[in-house]
Amino acid sequence: MKNYSFELGRGKSSQRQMKVQEILRAALVEILQRGLTKEPLLDNEMITINYVDVSPDLRHVKFFFLPFNEKKREDFLEAFKRANKVIRKEIGQRVHLKYVPTINFVFDNSITEVRKLDKIFASKKVKKDIER
Repeated sequence: MKNYSFELGRGKSSQRQMKVQEILRAALVEILQRGLTKEPLLDNEMITINYVDVSPDLRHVKFFFLPFNEKKREDFLEAFKRANKVIRKEIGQRVHLKYVPTINFVFDNSITEVRKLDKIFASKKVKKDIER
């Protein structure tokens, strides 16, 4: 699988990319809510789509997701891999673009990083430094 580096950095996408990101996110959420993936894990578990990254040519998209049960992250990645063709077909029917983008799913590690920072800020050593 090719690793496309099309990110200009979060928040630095063009207006067109941002509009397509929101449309694609809404389409994926609808597909997951209606249980159209034919994958029991994806259709029955709670998933948050935190961020969508679209290439400048709109041909590639990365969905950053966070499942409610983070312990099943590998299971979710495998389920998304199996359901990729179905999801892409459903997105193609809902979103009218010149090309249906290739889709990749990425587990969103940002919440893990936030938890690590919370632990650091909650430590006694840091609290002492803050009180000074």
